[in-house]
Amino acid sequence: MSEPKNLHDTQVALIRAIRTEVGRMDMVGLVTLALALNLKIPMLTMVAGALVVDDSNRANKLTSAYRYPAASGRVFHGSGMGRLVSETEGRLLLDAVTIDHEAADWVESDLAAAGEVVNLLNISRSTHDNWRRASKVIALRKGLRNFLYPLRQFEHCRPLTGLDRVAALFASPEDAWEWLVAPNRMTDGEPPIEKLRDGKFQMVRNAAEGALDYA
Repeated sequence: MSEPKNLHDTQVALIRAIRTEVGRMDMVGLVTLALALNLKIPMLTMVAGALVVDDSNRANKLTSAYRYPAASGRVFHGSGMGRLVSETEGRLLLDAVTIDHEAADWVESDLAAAGEVVNLLNISRSTHDNWRRASKVIALRKGLRNFLYPLRQFEHCRPLTGLDRVAALFASPEDAWEWLVAPNRMTDGEPPIEKLRDGKFQMVRNAAEGALDYA
């Protein structure tokens, strides 16, 4: 009698396992299982937000309906990439929409070596070297040991007042100088260095801090 009992227990355990697994299936999984077992099931249709039985349809229609739901929402169609153009034509198109401004060649203009700065400002070499060591001036590196100095940063034989405090906000002297000579809406559309020349240090500092907040 023990063998039939063990067989019965095994069947019960198997049925329970199947019920547990079926309970986790979605509708597509249930329909697929029913079709695999060759079971006839009624068609379910949606009426007023509820599923109702429709005995006139076959299960394969239900499977198709759930596997391929109707798309909803808006469908957007792009215009594509457009026609291909040659490199020459592409450069011409870019030139047509590119805006040049006077700060574009900031590295190339108004630069002088240390000896030239000393002569132009009529100062001692030690004074100039002290300015550089104390970061009072913007020194753009040229090679390993040499520097170039933008002449626009000087006035009355000395660096513009507040220049060092503004430049210290930037990651490098190059970044600072590029920002200082580019027109800026926070400095009335003028290059910030011109506002420093006008003595408006706080305006320039505020503009620099604002620019770095969005960097």
